[in-house]
Amino acid sequence: MDQLASTRLNRRTVLGGMAAASAALALGRPALAQDKVKLTVLTHWGTKAQKDVLDAIFADYMAANPNVEIDHQTVAFADLVTRITTGQLGGDNPDIYHYYNLWMPDFVGSNLLAAPPEAAVSDITTNYGPGAVGGATYNDQLWGYPTEQNTYQLIANKAMMNEAGLTAPPATWDELKSAAEAMTKKDGDKVTQAGMMFLKSWDTGVVHPWTSLLFSHGGEYVASDNSKVLFNEQPGIDTLNMQLDLLNSGAAMTSVLEDADFESGQAAMTIMANFWGSTLRAGMQGGIENVSVSPIPYTEGNTSVAVQYQWIWGVSATTQKAEAAWSLLQWLNSPVDGGSSPMGNFLTTALNAIPGRTSDQAAHEDLLSDAFVAPFVEALKTSRSEPIIPGAAEIKTGLQKQIEASWFGQKSAEDALNQAASDADAILAEKGA
Repeated sequence: MDQLASTRLNRRTVLGGMAAASAALALGRPALAQDKVKLTVLTHWGTKAQKDVLDAIFADYMAANPNVEIDHQTVAFADLVTRITTGQLGGDNPDIYHYYNLWMPDFVGSNLLAAPPEAAVSDITTNYGPGAVGGATYNDQLWGYPTEQNTYQLIANKAMMNEAGLTAPPATWDELKSAAEAMTKKDGDKVTQAGMMFLKSWDTGVVHPWTSLLFSHGGEYVASDNSKVLFNEQPGIDTLNMQLDLLNSGAAMTSVLEDADFESGQAAMTIMANFWGSTLRAGMQGGIENVSVSPIPYTEGNTSVAVQYQWIWGVSATTQKAEAAWSLLQWLNSPVDGGSSPMGNFLTTALNAIPGRTSDQAAHEDLLSDAFVAPFVEALKTSRSEPIIPGAAEIKTGLQKQIEASWFGQKSAEDALNQAASDADAILAEKGA
């Protein structure tokens, strides 16, 4: 059984130290005022397995702080950013929301976020890794508590590797090409097993693996001053051409995640994030033990660099209950009795995710040292945050469409990336990069 999925929150551990939570906790914050406060919290964790666990944590906080009522509202991920932005316009914004850090520049530009108090800033900068802190920072300002961390690795089918005579996963681009070719099977001209799979029809699934390969080839996504994108320079063209070589030779296929082509044995390798682990544990042909996880392949003179992205707890700039909101978030993300924070428990049980807080990573070392998860944790040491730039989500979607246009033979790599760059630079100029 999956240890991450079977571990349960220890209610007594969560409650132990609650008395301190209402006074100062580890952050030295003031006690909550005794006036009744209702906090509305918005997340996209709407499945029963997720919402029930977080609601139980909130119930513990309310039991120790009877003046606080927490209304946990959920929407689908596809509706989350709209709910946050329209709530601001309609005067019905939640007090606290959990958001994808790529949205941060637009949220800051629209005055949606409140800056954390000094105690929270000190806690985050001291107790979270540099990648997590960087991913929660925009315009030199920290904007909230980092939560789940996601990074990318090369994922391979061990049985297919063994059958092809491969003793180790590919470490370089050349080895990746050779391995993909070795694990490809054909029945005449029909490919029955692809050596490599590239995800399509999903901006994150297309752009994050591509950018990880770009970084591992020494390329850059955007200029340091955000004045223009750089992904259409030669390293970017090389990266897309490498993918095209595999696709045109038949050694790679494109697929949507929902088709489960990797899990069912239609593809031997792909590049994917750690959150996929729960899906593989449930449906991988041969079980999770049949999955190899290794660093992003790199080119000569470079090193493996994976894209990292994360989620953040933030507080609305318009709330009249900011003190109570930050007090809840500080408790939620603080260690209890020298162990895990409540948030660390939630992330590792309900989400199979990697916590951003280093003490949570230590507290859950038994889970995070799992053969599937451990390489992703290790990758966080050298990963780079997805570029947090004005119009980031719009730019990413535009890049996805141009990469796919090249994959499907509609444009050359250079033409596709130049078009994506032209569109991206216009967005950066419009949004005041």
